Amino acid sequence: MVGIIVTFLVSALGLCLLFVFFLRHDGTAKHPNDNQAHVPVAGLSAALFPPFDIIVGNDDYRKLGTMPELKSVREMFWRDRRRIVLMWLGELQKDVHVLWKFRRFLVRNGLLVTFREEVGVVFAGLLALLYLKVVRAAVFIFGPFALHRALGKARLLVERLSIWGEGALDRVPAARKAEIEQRWTQQLLAMGMRTG
Repeated sequence: MVGIIVTFLVSALGLCLLFVFFLRHDGTAKHPNDNQAHVPVAGLSAALFPPFDIIVGNDDYRKLGTMPELKSVREMFWRDRRRIVLMWLGELQKDVHVLWKFRRFLVRNGLLVTFREEVGVVFAGLLALLYLKVVRAAVFIFGPFALHRALGKARLLVERLSIWGEGALDRVPAARKAEIEQRWTQQLLAMGMRTG
């Protein structure tokens, strides 16, 4: 019984935080990579980079809906697109884990951080993971085209974490930067991950 109550309270807190995130507008562009060059942290998937509408756009699906004789094709398209969107969200979740490992790696290698900064990064990472899990469940239930705005927010959350990771790397002294990047590449290879 206590476990159910704790789960309910944590879920309610998470949903409240998501609601606050939706209401908050900090003046940044919706998708910063669409307008500027964005070099990712090594080890991230390419999930942030394709034009967003290629993955979640519904123009083709709507056009198929205007032709009743293609109903079976439309249904197959819906299932395939749902599978693609779920895979894309899974890649974003993996990216959050890579960014967390990258952050820990930088701290272990001498990056000076404040407690407040670390709490902010931990909070943002947990929020991103919770949000991605909720959106994945919603896409599975409601389909790939019902949550266009929520999918954009999922991408934005992970993108912000990536930018914070790059910002932390920029604080590493120039003399050590190449060494740190090389050691990170070696750690990725040791974890069996690709490096580029």
